[in-house]
Amino acid sequence: MKARSAIACALAAWLAGCQVVAPLPGEGGEGTLATDGGSVETDAGDAGQDSQPPPAATPPPPTPPPPQQQIGPCEIAECSTHCVASMDRCELAPQYPSVEACCTVCEAMPSPAGYAACRPVETGDPAGCTDAGPLGPDGADGCAGRCEALCTLYAALCPLRVPDLETCTVMCSVWPAPDAFNACSRLRAEGTLDCRMQQIFAALDEDLDEKKRDELCRDIVQGRCRDPQCEDGDDDD
Repeated sequence: MKARSAIACALAAWLAGCQVVAPLPGEGGEGTLATDGGSVETDAGDAGQDSQPPPAATPPPPTPPPPQQQIGPCEIAECSTHCVASMDRCELAPQYPSVEACCTVCEAMPSPAGYAACRPVETGDPAGCTDAGPLGPDGADGCAGRCEALCTLYAALCPLRVPDLETCTVMCSVWPAPDAFNACSRLRAEGTLDCRMQQIFAALDEDLDEKKRDELCRDIVQGRCRDPQCEDGDDDD
């Protein structure tokens, strides 16, 4: 009876397209699984022991954060606030030849946020704008003073002309400071901070070659004045 049952099961499996040879009586739990591509030996005693769960799906890579959006014309928000206010309110006495120059000056400071905080643009008159410009504060109350601002820029532009920031600051302390500064005016008084700051603005031009920049660095130390080039291309006499 058992043999007939095994034959009947095998026939049913063959009709279904997969032939299974059941173990004959007395042959234990071993048998042969026959498929269209061949046969595989099986062991009923080991059934389920060698089976492994499917590998876990690999999680997708994390989505990168969106790039930080630039706020205003500068890369630093505090500098943007300062530069926009300065360019808008100080049309009669601009403290920077362009908003790009303002951003460069502000962002070059050891503390850009501190530079901007010490120079709030509260009024548009020449004296008020000068107080809110690079040559305004004298360095009191922890603010970056005019000499620190000028020498930070000079040391970055002209590293071979002045040995260090401290030497430049000592030299700067004896240069006459203006009551009102205009970055776009044609200055005649050489040797002043006015002329030197205008020369620094000129040296910020990225298109200058090394020789031209070195000439400007020399003129900054000597306090020579040249006609400034401002954003609108018009200079005030």
